[in-house]
Amino acid sequence: MRNIVHIDLNAFFAQCEENVHPEFKNKPIAIGRLNSRSVISTCNYEARKYGIHSAMPPSQAVKLCKDLILLDGHYSLYSKVSQQFMSFIKKRYKIVEVASIDECYIDMSQLFTPDEAEDYLKDLQFEILTKLHLKCSIGYSYTKFLAKMCSDYRKPMGLTICLNDDYKRLFWPMKIESMWGVGKKSAPKLRNLGITTIGELAKADQSSLESELGTFATFLIDAANGRGSDILDTSSFNPKSMSSSITLLYDSDDENYLKTILSNQVKEVQESLLKYSKLATSAVLTLRDENFVTRSKRMKIQPSDDYSTLNAAAQKLFDSFYKSGTYIRLIGFGIDNSILKGASIPSLFDVEKDNPAQELVNELNEKIPNGGFKTLGELKK
Repeated sequence: MRNIVHIDLNAFFAQCEENVHPEFKNKPIAIGRLNSRSVISTCNYEARKYGIHSAMPPSQAVKLCKDLILLDGHYSLYSKVSQQFMSFIKKRYKIVEVASIDECYIDMSQLFTPDEAEDYLKDLQFEILTKLHLKCSIGYSYTKFLAKMCSDYRKPMGLTICLNDDYKRLFWPMKIESMWGVGKKSAPKLRNLGITTIGELAKADQSSLESELGTFATFLIDAANGRGSDILDTSSFNPKSMSSSITLLYDSDDENYLKTILSNQVKEVQESLLKYSKLATSAVLTLRDENFVTRSKRMKIQPSDDYSTLNAAAQKLFDSFYKSGTYIRLIGFGIDNSILKGASIPSLFDVEKDNPAQELVNELNEKIPNGGFKTLGELKK
């Protein structure tokens, strides 16, 4: 049986803001913009006391707490702090799975016995707080699912241990919506079957669940009964596609304004390329108009992580794709099929030229998944 530990940084974005601005400590903070289209991405525990939560419109949050400090997200800061945390963990442990920007799994087998777990993990929690100034909750069990449930069980600065049949005492009384993996779509289906708690799920008939949830039912029943994987995925996050988009505060047909916004999105994507040591081989422009119609256009480029090159491609796409007078609601830029720096780079002859036939093929392949349409030139190659 392995020692699987899950660490969750509590209200991570808000913590980052508090560490930069000590004057915000012990005050209600939320990350989000005060406009009709924004939602709260996260908030600290002081704000949660007022009933504020993620995905809530900021206008509603301000009504619940008139002293709420509403901040724009500083995602480059959050990424930097996350890297510092993950580096801290990976220097100490060999088997680490990065689950997201603010959480990870660690295989700590052979590092401590179950009797030593509480002292060992409390020391780790204290070290993260004193050295990185980050509060975290820690869960320890013998599967990834149970470790995740344990870290969620008590926040902030919680430590929960689940061994043997402890999961029955800890988790079976909890509402089904509290179970990790049960979302907005599956929870109503389970309730319609009379399953309101995790314990009831554990004892449910699998065949009846499969009729509603398919093979996902097997995972849920196994997890509720303390069964699950203890194998961590230690491979580095290696995205082939990266994108950045923004919903505008007001719909706009001002081309200069739209191009400026587009340049900002290009910059964010370029920073991601540099972070992962990748080169873009294509550029993608996405526009959503006032009628919520979303359209995309792409072009191949010479492999690059240079801002000027990427921005030139984005602006060229915009000039060829945008219809003057159209009010735009969302604008985005992305890249796909990126390659690692140092990898073999396609020659100029492999870079797609702008031509009507190729654009038609691209559109067909977008509309018909796995269509496999090609130009005669590509077939000849």
